[in-house]
Amino acid sequence: MENANKYSFKITNILFFFFPVALILGNFFTNLNIVFLIIFSLIFYYDKFFKLKINYLDKIILFFFFFTFVTLILNIFENYINAEITSKIIIIKTLYYLRYLALYFTFRMLVEQKILRLDLFCLICFLCAFFVCFDIYFQSFFGKNLFGMVPGTDTGRHNPGVFDTELIAGGYLQKFALFSFFLPFLFLQNKKIKILIHFVFFIFFTFGILLSGNKMPLYLFITSYFIFLLLNYRSWKHLFSTFVVIFIILSLLYKTNEAYKYNFHTFYDHGKLAIHSFFVDDYNDIPEENWSRSYVLEVQCFKYIWKRNPFFGGGLRSYRTVDGGGCNTHPHNYYFEILTDLGLIGLVIILFFLLKLFSQFFVLKNKWIKLKPNILDNRTFPFFLIFIIEFFPLRSSGSFFSTNNASIIFLVLAILVSLVSKKNLNP
Repeated sequence: MENANKYSFKITNILFFFFPVALILGNFFTNLNIVFLIIFSLIFYYDKFFKLKINYLDKIILFFFFFTFVTLILNIFENYINAEITSKIIIIKTLYYLRYLALYFTFRMLVEQKILRLDLFCLICFLCAFFVCFDIYFQSFFGKNLFGMVPGTDTGRHNPGVFDTELIAGGYLQKFALFSFFLPFLFLQNKKIKILIHFVFFIFFTFGILLSGNKMPLYLFITSYFIFLLLNYRSWKHLFSTFVVIFIILSLLYKTNEAYKYNFHTFYDHGKLAIHSFFVDDYNDIPEENWSRSYVLEVQCFKYIWKRNPFFGGGLRSYRTVDGGGCNTHPHNYYFEILTDLGLIGLVIILFFLLKLFSQFFVLKNKWIKLKPNILDNRTFPFFLIFIIEFFPLRSSGSFFSTNNASIIFLVLAILVSLVSKKNLNP
């Protein structure tokens, strides 16, 4: 019996450790990994699922998934009345999305039962991020990566590395490079050496993201580092000195690197146009030449599609079913996408959950909001940083309902909810 338990423990953790590797290999391997992890967890630990204490955060997650079905049924009924056919994409995506509910509660159980080795998982995440980053450097300097893949037509601006034609390398590093700040061998007694090593890793991954050509992940990663310094060291001196160094480096890049200068200007211009177009009611007030900008088009598509079903939305992935207008497959913002697919009610459910979870980590002390003492350790801190940045509202992003993003989101949420549950969260 003891050998069987060891066997179950090893298989489950191997599948867990494969998660960051599967994200590199693609959606097929990610979905396969999710299915295997859920099935084997049910086989090995089915009795422990019944021992899981459901708290109010879990109940909100359950209600969110229930609401996706409510939205689906309402849209089917509305389409039936209007003699329209409900898109098969919406039906299939809604049903298939249930795998993330199963994944969430699988991780909840595994973390609560202390089955998962979070320390080794952090190490593997770092190794995967280091490999992806090194491959980007290699591709940038030699014109092709370690596997012989060459960048696309915009050579010099994007280096996707192992992700080939998908320009997501920067987004991958923005999340998984955070684990480099919490590796066991960095936990030295000398505080200055720790900060120095952290900064070396930060520079290594920052330039890797820069070379990948992904603009938003670069600024999000820098923001993550500042949040890490502020919450981990609680020193304004270190924060200010780091800010000065980073500002000098980015200023030099702006003066000497044309690719970075181009990316900076396009990021600024597109962001300004997107914000402007969001508050424009009359489309004629938007100059015709700006309609070719993807950011402007995405904002206008969001406004048009959301107004069709403002309270309940059009159903999961309904954004991609809208014909004409040149709309993309999703509006490149989590909150916009939730509004179009699940409406205001769906957004309220998500925001309520996020605020409830976020509030569990902070306490009001001496009129200041501070991180609760001893609530985060070195294994869970990077998940908390991913949570903060992932749901930062003023950012462009992939789809909230896509395989890669949904897998990461529900992994992070399950781990954090399990953590606060241990800290006497009332069910």
